[in-house]
Amino acid sequence: MNGFAALAPLLFLVGGAILVLLLGTRRNGGTNSVQAAVSIAAIAAAGFSAARLWGRAVRAFGGQLRFDEAALFMTFLFLLAAAMAVLLGMRYLVRHAMPRGEYYGLLLLAACGLVIMTATINLLIVFLGLEVFSVSAYALSGLNRRDDRSAEAAAKYFLIGSFASAFVIFGLALLFGTRGSLDVHQLALPETGGSSALALTGLALVVSGLAFKIALVPFHMYQPDVYEGAPTPVAAFFAAAPKAAGFLVLLRILVPHFQTGIRNEAIIEFLSAVAVATMILGNFAALRQRNLKRILAYSSIAHAGYMLIAVISGDPAGLLFYLANYLFMGVGAFAAVIALGGPGREILDLDEFAGVGRRYPWIGGIFTVLLLSMAGFPPTGGFLAKFYVFSTAVRAGHLGLAIVGVLTSLVSVYYYLRIVRIMFMKEPERELDVDTENPAVYLVLFLCLYAVLQLGLFPGNIITLIRQATASL
Repeated sequence: MNGFAALAPLLFLVGGAILVLLLGTRRNGGTNSVQAAVSIAAIAAAGFSAARLWGRAVRAFGGQLRFDEAALFMTFLFLLAAAMAVLLGMRYLVRHAMPRGEYYGLLLLAACGLVIMTATINLLIVFLGLEVFSVSAYALSGLNRRDDRSAEAAAKYFLIGSFASAFVIFGLALLFGTRGSLDVHQLALPETGGSSALALTGLALVVSGLAFKIALVPFHMYQPDVYEGAPTPVAAFFAAAPKAAGFLVLLRILVPHFQTGIRNEAIIEFLSAVAVATMILGNFAALRQRNLKRILAYSSIAHAGYMLIAVISGDPAGLLFYLANYLFMGVGAFAAVIALGGPGREILDLDEFAGVGRRYPWIGGIFTVLLLSMAGFPPTGGFLAKFYVFSTAVRAGHLGLAIVGVLTSLVSVYYYLRIVRIMFMKEPERELDVDTENPAVYLVLFLCLYAVLQLGLFPGNIITLIRQATASL
C-alpha cells in the first residue's frame, strides 16, 4: 500500500497521457475542450494524491522512489506549470493548427519525468526521469508544423541535449566506479588519493549535464533558439519546470557535502564562476534583443545565475522560494505574449507592441507587474526572492557574488522597463490585433499576478511549507 501511494501521482499523469492520446483517435471524443479537461483532471488527481503524501515520506521500489517534502513541494510546482501550460495551449493549438492529443499527452509525460527526477536520491533514477522529460520536451519543441523555427528548435534541443545526457552517463560511471553507489548520501568525495580526482571529475560531469537543463553558462546556447522556435505554451512550461527539477537534484547532490562539512573549494569556485558568467551574459545579451521571447530566454538564464547563488550559499529555503516565484513570473510573462498575439501570426517584435498597454490596460498592466517582479521591484515576490538569496550569500561569506547579483539586476531593469515604455509610451505604427476572447489565458494571467503579489506581501504560508520541505533534504 505504501508503494502504491508513492506511485499514485505518476500513475495519474501517465494514465491521463494515455487517455488523451486514445481520445485523439476518436472522432467524437477528440475535441480540444475534452482533451484539455482530461489533462486538467489528471493533473488535479496527481496533485490530490501528492498532497495526501505530505508528512508521510512514502517510498517504493526499495526506497529508490521516495516522496519526501522537498519532492512533494516540487511536484506541486510541476503540476501547476503543466496545468497553466494546458490552459495556455487550448486556444493556441487551434489558432496554429497544432496536434492537440500529442501536445497534452507529451506535456503530462514531461511533468511525469520531472517528478521522477526529484522523487529519488539515486542518480540513476534521476537520469531515467531526465530522459523521460527530455524525449517529451524534444517532441514538444517541434509541434508547430507551420513554423520552420519550431523544427529547428527541436533539432538543436535534441542534439545539445544528447551531449548533455552523455556527460551525465560518463559522470555516473566515474562516480559509481569510485564510490560503489549512486546514492547521493554516499557520494561525499574522498579527501586524498587518485579516486578523489576521478570522483570530482564524475561530479563535475553530472553537474554539467544538470546545468544544461538549468541553462547555466556555458550550457545555455540552445535556450534562446528553443524559446523562440517552440510553441509559446511550451516555452512557458520550459521557463520554470526544468529549472526547478535541475536545481533540486543539484541540492540533493551537494547538501550531503555541506552537512558533513565537506565544502570542496574546487566545487565552490567552479559554481561561483558559472554563477557570475551566467548573470553577466544573461543580462547583457538580453540588452541586444528585439524579439520578446528571446529577451525572456536570456532573462531566464540570468535568473538561473541568481538561483545558483542560493546553492553556493547552502540556502535551500531561499532557492525553493525563488523557484516558486519564478514559476509565476516566467509562465505569466509568456501568457502575456500569448494574450497579445493576434489570431494570425504570433507577434514577437518589440516595436509591434507599441501602444498596446494603453489600448489593453489589463494585459499591459499585468505584464508590467510581472516584469517589475523579474527586475526585483518591491512589493513583488521577485524582490523578496532576490533579497533572501543575496542577504544569505553575504552572511555565508560570498559578498562578491551578492554584489554581482545586485549590479546585474540593475542592468536587467533597462530591458524590462524598455518593454513597458514601448507598451505605454510609444505611438503604434499600425493596429495590433489582440485576441480578447481567450478566458483561459486571462485566468493564467490573473493567477500569476495574484501569486507574485501574494508572495511579495504575505509570504508566511509558503515560507512555512518551504521550511518543512528543506528539512527533508
